[in-house]
Parts: sequence; C-alpha cells; structure tokens
Amino acid sequence: GRGKVYGLELMLKRNPTERLMGWISYTLMKSSRVDHPGEASRLFDYDQTHILTAVVSLVLGRGWEAGVRFRLVSGNPDTPVTGSIYDADSDIYWPIYGATNSIRLPLFHQLDLRIDKKWAFKYLKLAVYIDVQNVYNHKNVEGYSYSYDYSQKVYLNGLPVLPILGLKLEY
Repeated sequence: GRGKVYGLELMLKRNPTERLMGWISYTLMKSSRVDHPGEASRLFDYDQTHILTAVVSLVLGRGWEAGVRFRLVSGNPDTPVTGSIYDADSDIYWPIYGATNSIRLPLFHQLDLRIDKKWAFKYLKLAVYIDVQNVYNHKNVEGYSYSYDYSQKVYLNGLPVLPILGLKLEY
C-alpha cells in the first residue's frame, strides 16, 4: 500500500518563573492510505485528526516537583459492522462490514498528575515519583465487542485510574 500524511503542529511554551513551566500543543493531521492499486483512499488506522496537549509543572522546592497533563484526541477510525449473515453449516454469524475506517471511536480525553522527589548525591541521582493517569476515571473507548449475531455492540474501555509508583536512579 501507499500512504500520505499532512499535518500542522503548533506549540506555545511559557516559563513565567524559574519554578513554573507550561506548554500547550495542538496537532492538526490527516493520514490516508491506498491498500492496493486502483482502490479508493481510506483513513489510516491510527489517524488522529486533532491532538491537544497541555502541561503545567511547578518546582515546589527541596527536590519536590509536581505536574499535570491534559490530553484531548480525536477518536481513532473504525470499520462498522452493518449486519450479519447466518451460516447454518457452521452455526455461526459472519459480520458484514461497512466501508473501511468510515466511522470514528468517541473522543479520547485524560488528565494525569505526577509528583517527584529528587535527591542528588556525589556520584548518583535518585528520584521517586507517583504518576496517576486518568485521574477522573474517564472511560475512553478503544473498540467494540459484539453480540454473537452482531446485532448489538458495547464499548471496550481503556484503563481506569492508574497509579504508578516509580524509582529512577542515575549514576
């Protein structure tokens, strides 16, 4: 296959003080592909037309730092199931698909928080952090699950609130 990607990215970064830093970025993108010669162009599987990210970080002092990140992203393209056909020989339903990547999953959005504590020694640096992803527990849709006959579907959601405790050692 062959593909094309067009896009534009804007970023504004601001450090109003030595302790406060932030940035916001926006990406506008269009990605498409043709799987075989003579076929129509379709959206690429991971096309994300709009991506907005905002980050704010604050140095609290004594090795402490806190930050927040917000992301808002267009839902990924998906291929709809428009019906099904019953196969009596094998006693199963086969899906009938619509146009490839002709619908989108719902909008993705997530808020993440992070707190770091850092120590510096003669020959090494140590940091401990807690990172909490998806703070407000938004049920971001990552796909669908269909009933046995494809007449009903439910969303498959991504991870819920995800706390991560980490340790970083540099020498």
